[in-house]
Amino acid sequence: MTKYCLQGPESQKGARQLLVNALVENRFPQAVLIEGERGIGKKALAIELAKTLCCTEENAPCGHCFGCKLAMDPGNVQSWVLPLETSEANAKSASSVSENSKAKTVEDFKAGYVSEIFKNPYSTTIVSNIAQISVDQIRNMTSQFSRASDGVRVVIIAEADRMNDAAANALLKTLEEVPTNTYFILTSSLAGRLLQTIRSRCLSLRLPPLSTTEVKEIVKNTTGETISPDALGMALGSPGMAMYYNENIAENETIAFDFLKDSVEGNYSDLFFELDKTFPRGAEGVDAAVMMLDVLNFMLSDALRLYAGEPVRLADRRESLEQLNLGRLGTEALEKAILDVNETSAKIAGRKNSVTVALQTLAIGLFEGYKR
Repeated sequence: MTKYCLQGPESQKGARQLLVNALVENRFPQAVLIEGERGIGKKALAIELAKTLCCTEENAPCGHCFGCKLAMDPGNVQSWVLPLETSEANAKSASSVSENSKAKTVEDFKAGYVSEIFKNPYSTTIVSNIAQISVDQIRNMTSQFSRASDGVRVVIIAEADRMNDAAANALLKTLEEVPTNTYFILTSSLAGRLLQTIRSRCLSLRLPPLSTTEVKEIVKNTTGETISPDALGMALGSPGMAMYYNENIAENETIAFDFLKDSVEGNYSDLFFELDKTFPRGAEGVDAAVMMLDVLNFMLSDALRLYAGEPVRLADRRESLEQLNLGRLGTEALEKAILDVNETSAKIAGRKNSVTVALQTLAIGLFEGYKR
């Protein structure tokens, strides 16, 4: 009888045990949806589960059998579907390029991303914020099912909520009749964006946040870095978000605070000039703006905490926020501002507005009707 032991943080042991129980009782579903906040460890568990399903030894995952090694091979891109930018998704396949071509193929792009995921499955910055999963990617994935296979096939669909409508419908058709010995593992931090019909065909598993100690340990073991107190406070139990915020945390706090201060004071001319300098065009500017808005969101949340007499998460910015005295605008104004920031971030990430136009609109509209 096979013994299963999925490795991972202690805080998520209960979630892993549900999977083990299903395996032991021979009722494991052919589609699993791993939900949770960004950087919480969804891909890490997906990889561990893929090894377990592919393992051929009595103690699974063993880590050394052919199945485990195949699941851990970044070159095995057929086992992964993940968001790609349009230019990457439209690149030629390896079978279509000439023998001596140096052009990057879609498999090259995928292999690069998968390799980075294996190095740091908690990272939230491996693929671009504007990347999507297209219908062609789903079709290419399902086309391999026509080839006979004696072993187990596992496909990880990372960040499945980034499927466009056509891709989601194509996946739904596959989930309605999953091939024998084939398993799908979907990960998502925004599972509400998935079709309900897809969710209903999956075993849903939500990963809880990790303890502060676990976050520090994972970040240290993965990157060798020590997390700043502010980045740790913003991470909310997510190692990936701790790493994300720790990158240039002081600079982003300065940009976010200046944006907030200039908006409240109506100092738009200087603010707009700085926005043009700070956020370049293209994907780089999108990613930088989303990070700045994340920090701004936490500052507004801390302003609410100060108003309520609760401890703040950004300790280094407490004095500056107290001087700005946003509490005078009232709870309703602060809560609306948080919603406005979230909406702007979604528009920028979805390329519905240019970065500078979206930020300018936010700056003018922030606390509209409450400033006095």
